[in-house]
Amino acid sequence: MSTILAPYPVRVHSYRSSGQHPRTVQSYEHLPRITTATAQPKNALVFIGGLGDGPHTIPYVRHLAEHLYARETPPAAVRYAVFETRLSSAFTGFGYASLAQDAREIADMVRYLRIGLGVRRVVLMGHSTGCQDCLEYGSKFLRSTEGTEGEEVRVDGFVLQGPVSDREAIGMVEDKGEVEGALLVAEGMVREGRGEEVMPREVMPKGWRGSPVTAYRWCSLAAVGGDDDYFSSDLPDKNLVEIWGRLEQPVLILPSEKDEWVPAGVDVMGLVNKWKSFCKPGIASELSGLIPGANHGVDNETGQQWLADRVAQFLVEIDKQL
Repeated sequence: MSTILAPYPVRVHSYRSSGQHPRTVQSYEHLPRITTATAQPKNALVFIGGLGDGPHTIPYVRHLAEHLYARETPPAAVRYAVFETRLSSAFTGFGYASLAQDAREIADMVRYLRIGLGVRRVVLMGHSTGCQDCLEYGSKFLRSTEGTEGEEVRVDGFVLQGPVSDREAIGMVEDKGEVEGALLVAEGMVREGRGEEVMPREVMPKGWRGSPVTAYRWCSLAAVGGDDDYFSSDLPDKNLVEIWGRLEQPVLILPSEKDEWVPAGVDVMGLVNKWKSFCKPGIASELSGLIPGANHGVDNETGQQWLADRVAQFLVEIDKQL
């Protein structure tokens, strides 16, 4: 029997994407059911889900939106509206996508918020593979922009909730031989210039036969050092320097204490401290930590409240720094 959840209000924003093939994009601004606020927040938190996610698939975002919109928490000057945008990679579209493509589409959203809505501060919050998107944006995409464009797409901080290694997560549930066999096929297709072609269904691991995945994206997700390989516990220091050492905006790192997609034996807090050590001074927030009792999607009420409080504190922290 399915659970019926109460409806909630959103405001739908539409804008045109940039690039060679512009399209109309919808983003969804979460609105509070009841508010005592007298004005629309002038700050925006943009939520980015993980593989298979899309707008409204992560339930805790509603709780977060209600919390950040309130006049009292955080303080009135640091109130945030929460937005979700539908990236091309949403839902089953991830198999045809890339982090670089996500970053370009996130930039369109940021540009719309800054120019179209006159937003004061923009913070990106990633869940799961959305965390890779955040680091792709901060460590690579922003460094490629300059002048007016750079100002239009700048962000003021990042929140990483549930950062996990897709490569290690795949290894937890899929047959090792099937994973390696699919990777050999994918690497061969990429060498032949066929990276954008969909992998043959029969060569993919059993758990990955439900949605099309290109050879490039499978290499990116499953190969050591692939483009999606940001959070694996075995990454060498030189990779970590290139990822974390390039960040210029504050980052809050919030893994889930009981994340089912983290291999047993991985010291998650040790990893967080290692990542922080590669950041420039003042970049990694001391508010970073494990969300108590939370699974990957933070289904528990206590974890959701803790998460909302910690994010609110971080946003106040950002406001004091800028």
